[in-house]
Amino acid sequence: MQYRAVTPIAFVLVLAGWRAHPIHAARVELEATQGGLVSAVVHVYRDDLPTGINPAFLDSVFDHALVVTDGRGRRVTLRTTGVATEGGRLRITLAGTVPAQLTGGRIALTLLQDRFADQVNVVDARIQGRRAQLVFLRGDGPQLLP
Repeated sequence: MQYRAVTPIAFVLVLAGWRAHPIHAARVELEATQGGLVSAVVHVYRDDLPTGINPAFLDSVFDHALVVTDGRGRRVTLRTTGVATEGGRLRITLAGTVPAQLTGGRIALTLLQDRFADQVNVVDARIQGRRAQLVFLRGDGPQLLP
């Protein structure tokens, strides 16, 4: 896990921006089972996405913003299976299959980082019994799955 130093100026800017919008964050629960099924549940603030979203729009967003590869570097295609509103947040479910195991695979999550400079994305990964929590800030590259 990488830790980043925060300068005093950056800290003041974060505090100043907090009043306008407390945080730009998304959380993804990624799970892969022995049978090759991969699921992802994305929790994101409803106000951070455009209105009128539909599965085709979300699939195009996640094709670029959520990239999962298996241990051989092959892309896992995830497709939207549901969208639910939970208060001020959306719960978006995605599903796909992986031909091999995700062991040794990677994930990159850039969701909304092109829109919000302070966007933080967190992945809770459960891959065949192993767990890891990964944090993605703007500019971060792919990280190893557990």
